[in-house]
Amino acid sequence: MSTRDLLLALLAVTIWGGNIIAVKLGVADFPPLLMTALRLLIAAAVLLPFARVQRRNLPWILLLSFSFSTLHFSLMFLGLKTAEAGTGAILLQMGTPLATLLGVLLFKERLAPLQIAGLLISLSGVGLLSFSPSIPPLLPFCLLLGSALAWAVSNLIVKYAPAMNMMELICWSSFFGAPQVALASYCFEQDQLQALRHAGWLAWLSVSYCAVLSSALGYWIWYGLLRRYPVSKVVPLSLLSPVLSVIFGVLVFHDALDPGKSGGALLTVGGIVLMSYFGRGVKAAAAERSGKAQA
Repeated sequence: MSTRDLLLALLAVTIWGGNIIAVKLGVADFPPLLMTALRLLIAAAVLLPFARVQRRNLPWILLLSFSFSTLHFSLMFLGLKTAEAGTGAILLQMGTPLATLLGVLLFKERLAPLQIAGLLISLSGVGLLSFSPSIPPLLPFCLLLGSALAWAVSNLIVKYAPAMNMMELICWSSFFGAPQVALASYCFEQDQLQALRHAGWLAWLSVSYCAVLSSALGYWIWYGLLRRYPVSKVVPLSLLSPVLSVIFGVLVFHDALDPGKSGGALLTVGGIVLMSYFGRGVKAAAAERSGKAQA
């Protein structure tokens, strides 16, 4: 990978690492579901000129608009309202082992020994996190794990759906997800108009960051790199994202960095690395990930 492209990859990963911080700053002024709807609406508006929807993909996009745009993002924003940024980022990484478990339970997929080891290590990391003083209360903890589960379900839907352009998927799942989340905000939240009128510039900047930088620019850079390089050279860099979220949380919100949190983060990310990249042999894993990237 050239120096320029390596820097682009690190830029995308840094943007995603900062996304958790932006969410935390935004939900200080906006109700979480309202902020989710705004993020989806702005992301769809930015990507709309570049992503045509194909009729054959509409049923899958509508399904993903619910599992990914509505459930994943709504539960994430609700959980991050009270959870620490770094802890939230680590819990959200559980989407990978949860997707693996669902593949085994629903589609009878088989796991290699190293995959099983990685799965157990990542789960032990979450267990260790539960002993950290920075662990969120039970409700946001469950909301964040629910968000990770919705992400896992969404990945399985993408895996078994017909191949589609990822920008089409992001744009139109956001387009159809925005009114769903707006309706949920109308039903379960209050004072939305007041929040829109009185939100500070930092809250609006946070929403714009999530929609334009994280959803649009981050994925535009990432999928451009995936078209030029083997997936095995690009994807491992994405695991820097939760590490950066922990660092940013310490710097911006003065989050604690106790041994339980540090050890839980290392075990969770390390288990995911083992499970994702060393569990099935280099050639088999690279071939599968290459197929997903082309989708």
